[in-house]
Amino acid sequence: MKHWHLLMSKPREDERAEQHLLNQGYELFRPMLRQMAIRKGKQVAVLEPLFPRYLFIRLDDVLSNWATIRSTRGVAGLVRFTELPAKVPDSLIEFIRNQCTEDNVIDTTQEKPYVYNQGDEIEITEGSFRGIKAIIKEQIAQDRVLLLLNLLGKEQELEVSLNQVKSTH
Repeated sequence: MKHWHLLMSKPREDERAEQHLLNQGYELFRPMLRQMAIRKGKQVAVLEPLFPRYLFIRLDDVLSNWATIRSTRGVAGLVRFTELPAKVPDSLIEFIRNQCTEDNVIDTTQEKPYVYNQGDEIEITEGSFRGIKAIIKEQIAQDRVLLLLNLLGKEQELEVSLNQVKSTH
């Protein structure tokens, strides 16, 4: 009977482990996440593992040669609880697969941007003003908002990216 198990790769070698295991004929699942990130001051789409350093591998409890897995380049080992390799429920794998595109990617770059209304209370989550609450004065672009901050007893305006704020409601 085949079951999904969790495999841990060596640091920054999950892609190498995946390639070598696929070359050996193992069935693998390594979900990826495409999301927007700020790199060098610009917003770009990046592709990263959903679970860095972890891969799902489907093995037959009786027929699979588990010994070759440990010696595969990039593999640190199977995740174990006590002495038995951890089994991952098929339902969890199916749930994650249903969120993915054909190439095992969960794409969050196409999500509709959040629209704030004038007067909404938000909290700044990044940058020098992290943790400060503010009021939306206006959303000036699809990805930018103008905030009103109360600093030193005076109202100040601050323009930030939508990635740097979250709603307090």
